[in-house]
Amino acid sequence: MHILLAEDDPSVSIVIQISLEKIGGHTVELVSDGAQAVNLATRRAFDLIILDGMMPLKSGLQAAAEIRSAGIVTTPIIFLSAKNDEKDVQAFLNLGTGFIPKPFEPTEICARIDAILNDANKGAG
Repeated sequence: MHILLAEDDPSVSIVIQISLEKIGGHTVELVSDGAQAVNLATRRAFDLIILDGMMPLKSGLQAAAEIRSAGIVTTPIIFLSAKNDEKDVQAFLNLGTGFIPKPFEPTEICARIDAILNDANKGAG
């Protein structure tokens, strides 16, 4: 799976990248802000987009709204965020496929992503 990961914290992004590449066998492209995420997502095809909820230049929600408005409606978007009250989670789920709260265990990231995608595929089928 070809994944776009937008995360502004280098220590978090490298942990996720290593987990997805080594454990999950995925290819990961990293960006560090929401504007870069929109730019890359609208120029290249990805199987999955992972957005940090709070990033510089554009938040994850702003980036997801722009990606969706550009016509990219079938690519799953998963949000990562420490903002996990009910209102925030609902906002993430309104634009995305899933939500993973921070902090999370690096060994769990692949399993959580697979579970979210499997649930999404069941709903689509």
